[in-house]
Amino acid sequence: MSSSNQMIRCSFKGVLLILCITTRTWSLEFNYTNFHMENSSDFIFTNSSSIADGALQITPNHGDPAHQSGRVFYKDTFKLHRNNGSTITSINSTFIFNIRPLTQPGGEGFAFILTNNPDLPSNSSGQWLGIVNNKTNNVSRNQIVAVEFDTRKSFAEDLDDNHVGLDVNGIKSVGQLTFSSVDINISAGTDVGISISFDAASSSFVLFAAMLNGASLISSTMMFSWTINLAEFLSEDVWVGFSASTSNFTQLNQIKYWYFNSTDIENIENTVAEKKGERLLWLLVLFVGLPVFAACLYWKKKDEKFLRYNRKVIRQDIEIVLDDCSKRPIKFQLKQLKQATANFDPKRQLGRGGFGTVYRGYLQEYGMEVAVKRVFRNSNRGEREFIAEVTTISQLLHRNLVKLIGWCNDDNELLLVYEFLQKGSLEKYLFENGSREDVPVLNWATRYKIICGVASALDYLHHGGIKRVLHRDIKASNVMLDDEYNARLGDFGLARAMEHDSKSHHSTVAVAGTRGYMAPECYFTGRASPETDVYAFGVFAMEVACGRKPGNYVQSGDELDESTGSSYIVDWLWDLHGIERILDAADERLKGEYDEEQMESVLRLALACCHPNHPKRPSMRMALQVLSGGALPPNPVAEKPAFMWPVMKTQSEVEMPSVGLLFTGGYMSRSSISGR
Repeated sequence: MSSSNQMIRCSFKGVLLILCITTRTWSLEFNYTNFHMENSSDFIFTNSSSIADGALQITPNHGDPAHQSGRVFYKDTFKLHRNNGSTITSINSTFIFNIRPLTQPGGEGFAFILTNNPDLPSNSSGQWLGIVNNKTNNVSRNQIVAVEFDTRKSFAEDLDDNHVGLDVNGIKSVGQLTFSSVDINISAGTDVGISISFDAASSSFVLFAAMLNGASLISSTMMFSWTINLAEFLSEDVWVGFSASTSNFTQLNQIKYWYFNSTDIENIENTVAEKKGERLLWLLVLFVGLPVFAACLYWKKKDEKFLRYNRKVIRQDIEIVLDDCSKRPIKFQLKQLKQATANFDPKRQLGRGGFGTVYRGYLQEYGMEVAVKRVFRNSNRGEREFIAEVTTISQLLHRNLVKLIGWCNDDNELLLVYEFLQKGSLEKYLFENGSREDVPVLNWATRYKIICGVASALDYLHHGGIKRVLHRDIKASNVMLDDEYNARLGDFGLARAMEHDSKSHHSTVAVAGTRGYMAPECYFTGRASPETDVYAFGVFAMEVACGRKPGNYVQSGDELDESTGSSYIVDWLWDLHGIERILDAADERLKGEYDEEQMESVLRLALACCHPNHPKRPSMRMALQVLSGGALPPNPVAEKPAFMWPVMKTQSEVEMPSVGLLFTGGYMSRSSISGR
């Protein structure tokens, strides 16, 4: 077992032992940070389930794993209810599982199960997940409640091949949600952490999940919540464990860590009257980018209504995540930011985006002007972007990145505080100077400095830290300018961190980014990668050099260009390159006053960055070498290549001869060209 896995499991154990202190009495509790053969007597195995490789193997990990089903239960039952239901039991369980496909695709899935009958049903392989079979499906005498982790869409009712569902006496889920909505792929061969909590008093069933890579978090927290009274479907003595199945599609279904407890709540009616709704709440606190994945258990005072996992609790989870940020910025109080912005005076509004409004403010105690982003209320997506921005940008330090000064999570408000940059957004200097006298036309030297600055920032994000950061939304409106027109890349709401040596991409269901800047493969995969950032940088460089909005195939902000017949900036520029008129793309407002060699170099580099097939694009390090004079500019083919998907084999990157100089992290150093 790796040291990182030992760390994460020890973190689970330590936090649980410290925080699971209560006046209640545990009726059943156990904790396995890993599994050894000497633990075999602690479990009931059915069919070919076993302990191997430090994990519970719910289906075989050797021999022929096809068309198998299996179950593993803890040796003892727990009491779900006593005394004709006057005493009821809450349960909490945390486990780490790993599903490794053995075929492409893999299948079928596994389940966390509570049942009064531990026997494995016959013929329960394939779509039945070891829960039921075609004769017992949806039969009440099954007495089973399961949380399924389904890796194959076997029924029309299934959302997809990557979802979680709550099953009662069968495999037709009474509620299900896709993991893809929070960038979790349960069959990627990567550890997934799960925390399940059933609060008997409120009949609330809550699930948290996150993907892990050793001790690092590589996805956002997710939360599913259902209402169910387990006592309606299960009798007094309940077995707890796991079931799984394979078909002709196979996978390994492994449990690598398991903690469980159940709690008797004496005389629930008196408890509610005396405690006025004091309820047990599980929070799985996931420290983004830190080497700890911990589960927190604590008590929360509520009113007489039963506990509901509402927005206030989500905001408290945000608070814990951000408080533990190792390089956290200043935490402001809401009253400070109200005073700074004159109570968010509309006259101080600087801009409005998809998740919030930005106001100009002045912090008297710090003697500085700031820009305050106020996240829209009741915005779940805004909360995700808020966490992404704070936890990502607070770890970064580069002269071409906007500085995050602080944040606020107070009175149901989420706010971000940035340095105020007098010149504002680059977008207005490219597209508003015709309508505003106070906005000058940027000369070529300034534009070239801006392009180089953004390239330097992206090189730092991709290559300059322990984690590789994907920005995912590079465009002129997200580039701010200081007093000397130096570029500062900002808006990290869509940014994601990934391992440098990871061969996987960051996956999303909803394609992230802005149309016109998005690489063609994004529409097929929903994935972000360093290459998709490179593509967006190429479009950005084109709009800065050409003074032209990107446009797109669906709606065109520009009329068709008479010389090329194209409206989308990439096609338009490639057509001009093909007829050897690439300098015709230079912004007419420059009136020909630019360095032709620099202009052509930028435009040719931009085309290379926007190659339709991602393996052909340069890395940002290579792009920066071209801009700094350390490499010759690429020479794209005359006709735009056809987009091919899927990519059948790895192709070489754009080759750029080195002549020795390279910007890294905003400073000059000597280096040879290196790959990604």
